[in-house]
Amino acid sequence: MERSKIDTYANLVASFADLLLVSIHTILYEREIYPSSLFIPARKYNHPVRQARHPRVCQWIQDAVNACSEELLKCTVDLVCVNVISPSNKPLERFVFDVSRFPVVAASDIHSPFVIAPDEDGGSTPTVPDSQDSHEVYLEEQLRAILTKLSYSSVKLGKLPKDCTFSVSMELKKDSPAPEGNPPVWIASEYQGVEKTKRRPATNSQKAAETNRTIPVRSLDMGAMALETWIEESEAKRDMEVD
Repeated sequence: MERSKIDTYANLVASFADLLLVSIHTILYEREIYPSSLFIPARKYNHPVRQARHPRVCQWIQDAVNACSEELLKCTVDLVCVNVISPSNKPLERFVFDVSRFPVVAASDIHSPFVIAPDEDGGSTPTVPDSQDSHEVYLEEQLRAILTKLSYSSVKLGKLPKDCTFSVSMELKKDSPAPEGNPPVWIASEYQGVEKTKRRPATNSQKAAETNRTIPVRSLDMGAMALETWIEESEAKRDMEVD
């Protein structure tokens, strides 16, 4: 299998988009948002996964990932989230992909190769390791580990009520302009999730710890690919009586 190189910001976003795409399919399967018969076996990162086979579902997911990629290329995104929502429109679970540590580059430089930057000791640390092959193999292992943890997330998460749905949302960096489009691809929404206990614990950490549950998934720090993932489970969901 040919592996994409993360040697430019555009390639970094493309690699994350691949992960996000298969992660959404995995979440929908594992959390039983759709019947299991709607999914077919597939492989990604040399790992068995499930992929939705309904054309409209697949197209919606692909369009959502493409829209996320478009904003990521602008370096305006902090979080990308897959939200599980109850039939009464209450957020129950949030699968969070923290991309706030991705590099910030000018629009004219997204296709420019990453360069070696000096470290604090006066030496130099390459953004991408010298051995590209070993880097790609190790990165694939780390991405596979993320999918593995997502695949087993239902073991730690409580059962969902019937007829739940899902959405994909983004949290933008402070002072970033809202996405534009005609017709608009994104719409402003209320916060869909629990308190930001893992990444921003200072303000409401005690309250959040008492009311919500955070499950770490995976932290990845490989040069430009600095990514953290976790799951948030709301108190409202834990208080539900599920048949």
